[in-house]
Amino acid sequence: MESPCLVYAPKSGNTFYFRSKIPCDLRNHFGGLKEFRVSLKCNIKSKASRIVRSLHKIVSRLYDQIRQGMKELDIEEIKEILRVEIRKQILHAHHVYEGTNRWEEEGIKSSLQTIAEKESNLKETIKSDLRFYQGEVDEKLVAILQSLDIQSNRNSVDFKRLRNLFIDLYLMRHDWMRELIKQTGKSDDDFKRDAQTKLGLELFPELSNDPVLNQTNTKTITVSEPTKTSISPLSSHASDEILSVSASTYFQRKKIGGKRIKEIDSDRNIVAEFIEITGDIDFSLLSKKMVSNYIDVQTKLPPNRRKSPKYRDSSIQDLVDLNLPEDKTQTPLNINKKLTKLSAFGNWGVKQGLISANPFRDMKLEVKKSRTQRQPFTLAELKKILKPELYLDNTINYSHPIYKSGGVKNGLPYYWVFILGIFSGLRTNEMAQMRLEDIKKESNIWFLHVEESEQTRVKTLNAIRKVPVHPQLIDLGFIDYVSDLRQRKKDRVFWELTKTRDGYAKHLSRHFNEKYLRAVGVWERTVKVLYCTRHTFINALYQNKVDENVIKALVGHEKEFTMKHYGGEPFSPDRLLQEISKVTYKDIKWDGLKI
Repeated sequence: MESPCLVYAPKSGNTFYFRSKIPCDLRNHFGGLKEFRVSLKCNIKSKASRIVRSLHKIVSRLYDQIRQGMKELDIEEIKEILRVEIRKQILHAHHVYEGTNRWEEEGIKSSLQTIAEKESNLKETIKSDLRFYQGEVDEKLVAILQSLDIQSNRNSVDFKRLRNLFIDLYLMRHDWMRELIKQTGKSDDDFKRDAQTKLGLELFPELSNDPVLNQTNTKTITVSEPTKTSISPLSSHASDEILSVSASTYFQRKKIGGKRIKEIDSDRNIVAEFIEITGDIDFSLLSKKMVSNYIDVQTKLPPNRRKSPKYRDSSIQDLVDLNLPEDKTQTPLNINKKLTKLSAFGNWGVKQGLISANPFRDMKLEVKKSRTQRQPFTLAELKKILKPELYLDNTINYSHPIYKSGGVKNGLPYYWVFILGIFSGLRTNEMAQMRLEDIKKESNIWFLHVEESEQTRVKTLNAIRKVPVHPQLIDLGFIDYVSDLRQRKKDRVFWELTKTRDGYAKHLSRHFNEKYLRAVGVWERTVKVLYCTRHTFINALYQNKVDENVIKALVGHEKEFTMKHYGGEPFSPDRLLQEISKVTYKDIKWDGLKI
């Protein structure tokens, strides 16, 4: 049986490669990489196999050494994790408060009822399926612990204790929401004291003059000191100011602050490449001359060099020596994106006192702005896309050659997402992640709620909103479809979609952008894509002379100053439904699209 570590690459010089898949718990140590390859410079299979067996043993030992260098849970680490989580839950409570119409009794009652329902649902989940919910919390804890280089043994007593403390917090936050909405006068500091009392840990000693909590109430957790290894970042000569150590601290804090893993991994790769070019020097020695040299090097490198089979095994110096033509190198826009990320790193260094001024500031290349923006679909294009027989064949009845049965599991999400987009203006991922509990009646009107929660994410604070379900969607059977899902005990509207690093929308975007929109002759790179359903909806609102403040409320754009600070929720459910109902698309054969 051929070793999975041995890879033959006929397009890369007819040589064999050693491939090692990085264990999930160690990927943070390798910048988020899932695997790496090393060219063996050998095209003789028997010889390459012997080399691979030897390398596999060496790499396995190195993985073990890294694990030995990871800490176990320490009481201070637990306290810091809980402090961060408490602040996040208090912030979430404020989001709910700011989204409440506090100027009408009905608005207050509605928010309090929603909170009670969510609290009841959580308690019911804990009661009926505790193991499932614990698993969800475990996933979050594992990610946090890995970001802090702490071993995450789910079966340990300490891990289970920490998980239960998190569940306590998730239950407590409902009380905090109620306190804010009822305007009882409780402050964030009061909420922190409540958490200390509930959890039995002194987390914010600066808030109280009371004696330190009795040590008998404190969880006793053992800790082992990190062990230095041959590849551990704990080298004896490293100071706290060298770039690699500072970068490690910088990204750990971004993770604790709740930044998305995808964004952190991308930023980490950019900083790592900068260090590779400049050297792992003291942070305080960075200068604009070094940044200028980095820019010169970047202008000679190809885009996505780490992913390209042609370039990924070459060093930066080798790539510079190739003297690639301009059309094969990175664009100034891409280089500026990297400088933006590095400038954020530099600003952090200034705040930490590691350097007196940010050397990346004002170093961007001058770029002529010629970016092509997304455009709404025209009525003629919508008629092409929504031609009944063609649309149904490519959505609900779509067949794929790799499936013997002919059908695909995502047929219903394919069918609904485009139509839902042009009648709601929701972003693609907002639709893809939508839960059944996000669809509810208010004043006898169905609404789609876009919310920040443990299962859903929003682009900005302004994106938290509610959008009436358009009458055309109801006529097509969307509410009936949702009711059927509820009877089948599903949790999400498009439950068939699997979550990836970017959310749930990957397969939806690929189907429309790479297949269907191209097939009907509508697709244009970055200009006419699935996401343009949102632009189409917004354009239709403007064409029908809908008030701009109503448009901002419906699509989640930032409100103007007076509305933002003093308006609350000025538009009634009836008004929102009246305005959204103005959106129509003439000459579309909706009866033929019913399923």
